[in-house]
Amino acid sequence: MTVGISRIADGEPRESKRRDGRALLIKGARQLLAEKGYAGMELRDVAERGKAPRGSIYHHFPGGKSQLAAEAARVEGEEIGALIERSLEERGLRGTLERFGGIFRRRVVDHPERIGCPVAAAALARPEDPKLAAAATAAFGSWEKPIAAALLDEGVGRRDAETFAGLVVSTVEGALIRARAAGSTDPLDSAIGGLGQALDRLLEGSPASR
Repeated sequence: MTVGISRIADGEPRESKRRDGRALLIKGARQLLAEKGYAGMELRDVAERGKAPRGSIYHHFPGGKSQLAAEAARVEGEEIGALIERSLEERGLRGTLERFGGIFRRRVVDHPERIGCPVAAAALARPEDPKLAAAATAAFGSWEKPIAAALLDEGVGRRDAETFAGLVVSTVEGALIRARAAGSTDPLDSAIGGLGQALDRLLEGSPASR
């Protein structure tokens, strides 16, 4: 019995280290996808950015760059999706729109020329890598779903709710491209402001507001 406990205890740090190494690589991939896109994401740079051993990449991701990028997009999607859901509960729809834009703004507060989204970078891999693009599509959908659900709760019709939720994601992603080109977060700020105005009009026109 004592030997078995010792083996388990010995294995825990190794397992923890393995998980940490994988997480570090994903962190580096998320940063580089946002800043350089899929084509510009070099594996040696991922390891350096994530402060992980370069030789560990194919241990954790035998599918190489494509698998790593898909996992980075998935994790990014899950984290932002969870943030949107929490924000809707705490801040409501209007506050969540501002929070959504703020996610990307805060990451590059001192370097607006680097602004970007790793999920969007993964989406651009189609048609060369349909699986990677599919991971991005799933992430976008996971952001739209809670926004649409919150609009339904406000009395907005299903079709309008789903359309507006898609508009939110598409507008923010488009604004990120403009912000990157301008080297300024102003286009993102304008987009969030415009979405807020559109949200007010949508809610004013819902049956619940009459």
